[in-house]
Amino acid sequence: MAIIKVEGMHCPVCVKRIGDALKSADIECEISLEEKTVSVNDADVEKAKEEIEDLGFEV
Repeated sequence: MAIIKVEGMHCPVCVKRIGDALKSADIECEISLEEKTVSVNDADVEKAKEEIEDLGFEV
């Protein structure tokens, strides 16, 4: 698993937006609001970063 640090993720709505976007891109993830991180499979890191950035977050 790779851990992506996400700047600007500060509430449950942010978590849901990121989770929904990654799910629709067929990327399995674990999101930690406390740590402000998203964990994904190593093979999905670059695609996940693009999806998260497309939502307006900084990785």
